Amino acid sequence: MKYDKTVLYREMESFYLTTTEDEGDDLRTVRSMMGGLVRKARKAIPAEDNVKEKIHKLLQLMYGDWGFYCDRETYFRAENLYLSYVLRTKQGMPVSLGCILLYLAEKLDLPIYPVLFPTQLILRADVEGETAFIDPWNGNYVSRDDLQKLYQGAFGFGATLTAEDLAIADPKELTERFAQLAKSTLIREELNSAALKYIESRLRWKKIVNKSEDPYERRDRGLVLAQMGAYHAAVEDLQFFVEHCPDDPTAYMLMAQLPEMKKEISGELLN
Repeated sequence: MKYDKTVLYREMESFYLTTTEDEGDDLRTVRSMMGGLVRKARKAIPAEDNVKEKIHKLLQLMYGDWGFYCDRETYFRAENLYLSYVLRTKQGMPVSLGCILLYLAEKLDLPIYPVLFPTQLILRADVEGETAFIDPWNGNYVSRDDLQKLYQGAFGFGATLTAEDLAIADPKELTERFAQLAKSTLIREELNSAALKYIESRLRWKKIVNKSEDPYERRDRGLVLAQMGAYHAAVEDLQFFVEHCPDDPTAYMLMAQLPEMKKEISGELLN
């Protein structure tokens, strides 16, 4: 079965529709801009070029001619998760720039795929039995030795990178990784309303697919509700998570925090 490289793009579209008040007007603009990039790429990359040359030229187009980049000063901002912002400013984070590059690869039929590397999204190009890794931060090729150093930076000296760490990402795991990044970014910036909308949409969808509630989504909703001061509803969600995932490291922290939240509820009732 052909790997669908637009899975991440569709999840980012869903994120945009769920977390904004816009009813799709800007989404039409995004789709038009993405289509424009596809047309420019097809015009600039000769059909007779070999696959390696096409990939090189696509990277040059995106990061050179078109000027897409990541800014370390604004790397973690929520705006970098919205394709409308990224396409207009040419600024994003690895997941959003990687999303655009994967979309173009799908339309140009180029063998570029996502890798769920521990520190950030990495891309891999598989051509004629060889694999090259691409950093969507800047479009540069990155060696396996460099990836090993990044891996040790994340997990400590002596940690060994495996083939599984560099495998093509499972589409479901890819969208889950994006969702976790999106939720944590919104929560950190206290964009609670947007975070709540996104989490509740995922709760509804997972309940339909799995026929049960996802305790991790309940946990995340509880954290947002607590941040909003809705302690009664927050306690219900967090208690649900602790009961269903008692061995999770987060559960131990929540066990210590829940009594304080219950005190807040008691204080509200007394007042």
